[in-house]
Amino acid sequence: MGKEFLEITEKEEVSRIIAELSAKLADKIAAATEKVRVDSGEALGRIASTDFFSPLDIPPFDRATMDGYAVLASDTFYAAEDNPASLTVKGYILAGEVPSQKIEKDICMGISTGAPIPKGADAVVKVENTDEVDTTAAVRTVKIYKPVAPGENIMLAGSDIKQGEQIVKSGAVLSPRETGVLAACGLNEVLVRKKPVVAVISTGNEIVTPGEELARGKIYDVNAQTLGDSVRDNGCTPLFLGISRDNIEEMAGKLRESRDEGADVIILSGGTSAGAGDVLPIAIEEQGEILVHGVDIKPGKPFILGLCREKAVPVFGLPGNPTSALITFNLFVAPLLRRISGEYPRNEAEMEKAERTKAKAAIRIFSEPGRNEYVLVNLVMKGEKHMVYPILTGSGAITTLSKADGYVFMTKGKEIVEEGEEVEVALLTKPFSFVKRKAFTEKKKNSV
Repeated sequence: MGKEFLEITEKEEVSRIIAELSAKLADKIAAATEKVRVDSGEALGRIASTDFFSPLDIPPFDRATMDGYAVLASDTFYAAEDNPASLTVKGYILAGEVPSQKIEKDICMGISTGAPIPKGADAVVKVENTDEVDTTAAVRTVKIYKPVAPGENIMLAGSDIKQGEQIVKSGAVLSPRETGVLAACGLNEVLVRKKPVVAVISTGNEIVTPGEELARGKIYDVNAQTLGDSVRDNGCTPLFLGISRDNIEEMAGKLRESRDEGADVIILSGGTSAGAGDVLPIAIEEQGEILVHGVDIKPGKPFILGLCREKAVPVFGLPGNPTSALITFNLFVAPLLRRISGEYPRNEAEMEKAERTKAKAAIRIFSEPGRNEYVLVNLVMKGEKHMVYPILTGSGAITTLSKADGYVFMTKGKEIVEEGEEVEVALLTKPFSFVKRKAFTEKKKNSV
């Protein structure tokens, strides 16, 4: 049997259960792959599902690295400013052309950067070390004022990448560096891990899809947008299944639809409390089991974690309050999504560190006694210091979500943060957003 409704579970225990689920689910999902095109941008940010090897040498031919003249190096060994070597020019080679002339003693060809080296040539003289004369005559001559060594200003075939060389490792995130290498090797279709699909469902009789007419007593659905974007931000694909009314049969139908559509994870928001109007726990338990219903945090106490019997799909029930939903998503859902998507396979610790910052309390900050509380805060720069202010509008206000830069975690035994005390702030937005805003604020302040 699953846990009874609202049997409060310690936050650390919830995280442990989710970590176990993540490991099992990640192994299953990692095997799912799909082909994507590099040139369409589909590959960017995806996870390579196999090692990639170059099918050819890069460059595929000996090429010039400078504009100048392709020569026999031995023809230039005694060249000097006061005694230039004089060679006959037998034409010019542009990038993309195939040279038809073979280079022999006292003969050269003009060449542009990237053009193939003609047969016989073993060096390129830079154009700034030459002076072409008799340019209108049938026979053109170039004077060379500096000697070159064999191989100078030439990139040999395969000197960058050898045929058969590994160019991308399995599990690598395909950044512009990797996609550029793939393109250079002529690989336009690549095999990547299929992004996990996350069903996003909002619940409640009172919510309406944005864009529709808003009747009296109704509110627009915020969570579908914020949770869907958060799913994308953690390397997964959201599957929006609309709004379910507070009806057991309708919610159960949404759960079945999620599984039928191939969802790897299901997220529902709203209807998680133990009140008479909240039927989500019943709908989940009818189709599986509830592992957690209630966690010792504020906001987010009525958080639900369940598991559908069919396909063992994890089900997250988040509070309907948008701020509470986002906090519980960041705490419990995001770590699972990052694990199963492979989004941050090697730098999880660095990423977690980068999403936090140190600050000092500008005023006293209070938390509710006997509860782990996530206090939403604003960050303000004062001189060289980050100062933190608690947001006092409450987690139920929509503006709380838009105003908050992050939150400060206060444990059960920590009911007051004194003014001037250093705290750690977990950022709700990407670190660069705060940094850019901070820089703008400082610039504006200095211009006054």
